[in-house]
Amino acid sequence: MKSKHDNLAGYLEDIFKPYENSPGVKDLREELLHNLIDRYDDLIAEGQDQESAFLRTVSSLGDISELVESISEKSEELRSRFTWDLSRSSLAESKLDSTDLKSGKIHASNLSDSDLHDSDLSGSSFKSSDLKNNNFANANLSGASFKSCELAHCSFDGANLTACTFKSSNLKGASVKDAQLEGTSFSACELSGVRFDGMTLNNVTIKNSALRGTSFKNATLRHVVFKCKVKHAIFNGARMDKVTYALLKGYQADLSEATIF
Repeated sequence: MKSKHDNLAGYLEDIFKPYENSPGVKDLREELLHNLIDRYDDLIAEGQDQESAFLRTVSSLGDISELVESISEKSEELRSRFTWDLSRSSLAESKLDSTDLKSGKIHASNLSDSDLHDSDLSGSSFKSSDLKNNNFANANLSGASFKSCELAHCSFDGANLTACTFKSSNLKGASVKDAQLEGTSFSACELSGVRFDGMTLNNVTIKNSALRGTSFKNATLRHVVFKCKVKHAIFNGARMDKVTYALLKGYQADLSEATIF
């Protein structure tokens, strides 16, 4: 059975529905509902019938749609400005999957053995941190940067690594299966044992990095710049453009089973 106040709650719900995920708007709705209920009860006590009391109550609000929209916009603006600073924190074995850490700052922290899969880490800065054995699967790391980080045996499977930069970091044994590698940069990194098999690398830069046993089997390399020793990397079945081929050949890569497209 509906209560006598349900129509008021429904009236406000229709107005606020487009902004229901905004905390500021939610607080305003609760306050207004409380005020409307008081106004409605006063009119009923004065002898008004329920329909008349409802109409007079809601008409007293006037047009609040602009106010609601303004509060929603302010809340979104404040939310977009907020960034997490997790520097100098001990967060080992944390469960942070599906978390919004966009443009976060993680410097000199221990975040090893943690789960960050499906999280938004775009634009985040990782520096001098222990991140080994982390799960970054399907995370958004576009525009993120890793500097002097321990990333051994991390999973980047399915992650968005567009324009992501890795510098002076250890990625030995890391997994990057099905990751998006577009404009990604590796500088002075340990990449031994990493497998890029069957992947497409576009505009990727790999310089001054260790590639012992790093595998590019059946990978497609477009405008990939190598500036490091590649003699012990594996390129069997790899396809690449002429410039990438020439760069690799200059660094004595074994391209006997590679092809040019």
